[in-house]
Amino acid sequence: MSHLGGHFHLAKELMKKGDLDGAIAEHRLDVGLNPRDVCAHSNLAFALQRKGDLKGAIAEYRTVIHLNPNQVDAHYNLGYALEKKGDYEGAIAEYRTVLRLDAGHVSAHFKLGNELKKMGNLDEAIAEYRAVLRLDPNEGAARYAWAMSLEEKRELVTARKEYKKALKLFPRTAEYQEQVSYIRSALRRLSGAMH
Repeated sequence: MSHLGGHFHLAKELMKKGDLDGAIAEHRLDVGLNPRDVCAHSNLAFALQRKGDLKGAIAEYRTVIHLNPNQVDAHYNLGYALEKKGDYEGAIAEYRTVLRLDAGHVSAHFKLGNELKKMGNLDEAIAEYRAVLRLDPNEGAARYAWAMSLEEKRELVTARKEYKKALKLFPRTAEYQEQVSYIRSALRRLSGAMH
């Protein structure tokens, strides 16, 4: 249980001002005063990750997990940090742990699918994307990733159907322009391949 003392509050204010180094220093003081406090370690890990210190963040997330092995957020964040570091197998293991602890964790299913796809395991990746869509049928990114995986597996009819569904889920904003353009070109490509 966190005490949410002065170092935490000062670190929070420093983060708001964009002073990551100052926030990290305050979180380190907090950890020093409260070495068994899961929240103190989690806050330090998050600040280190924001700064781009993946090695430091990973060490802190591992400390959180050592203190509380069932801390879902720590496993998820560790998986994300490992993914960013290029340790895809480590990330997969963490996402699987998240799902063992919380089978309905949509983001972990999606991230696990992406990592499995990177490793060339399309069938398991597809299973994870489908799990996301069972939990949230309007999750456009998962439907898009599923369609791309189906196309890679040469399941063109189903891929085309899923691309069409994904296209309806993405808003027509600059943020999603790349996905929408890709889907439109994929639909044209698949239309030509199927005739």
